[in-house]
Amino acid sequence: MDLSHETIAAIKTALRIGHFLGLVLGLGAATLLDMIVVRFLATRRVTADACQIVEFAARVVSAGLAILWVSGLGFMLHYALFDPAKITNPKVWAKMAIVGMLTLNGVFIHRAVLPLIRRGIGRTLFNGMSTAQRGVLLASGVVSGTSWYVPLILGATPQLNFVVPAWAILAAYSALLAGGISITLGVARIALPVAERRVIAASPAEA
Repeated sequence: MDLSHETIAAIKTALRIGHFLGLVLGLGAATLLDMIVVRFLATRRVTADACQIVEFAARVVSAGLAILWVSGLGFMLHYALFDPAKITNPKVWAKMAIVGMLTLNGVFIHRAVLPLIRRGIGRTLFNGMSTAQRGVLLASGVVSGTSWYVPLILGATPQLNFVVPAWAILAAYSALLAGGISITLGVARIALPVAERRVIAASPAEA
């Protein structure tokens, strides 16, 4: 493709801006979602307003993810046309795999997690949920948070380029997921029953 150096540089700059915008939108909204879930775990009742905020934040996450995919694929096309060596960077493919995981988790949140939260309006978040449903909700939050922050960290560490194989990055990512989910479920298993008993004990006084 016969383009000037300035045009190629401008395209790359536009892709960088788009990628950064998608990351900021997705990461910020995903962090907000996790904070809201933590706030309403067992000590607060879910309100309609809070549910609307959660659903709006989820839409912002989806928009950020869409921008991330468009800009990411744009980068791949840019590399293929103007800088083929970068396509062989294992870190690029590891990031693509992680964003793929993030996408699957996002679909799951929209189809399974948000309806659970919506049905819980007027109750504490986990009231009426089975142990499996609680675990799934918590695990999806860990996957979301981890899968947004890891690409950010990878993007900020150019020293990993062409040095660390993709399998090693994905193994470290998987270990982070497993550790985060195990710790979260372990803490929840201990803390949630205590918090729920406090809510039940406080309910007569609030009536």
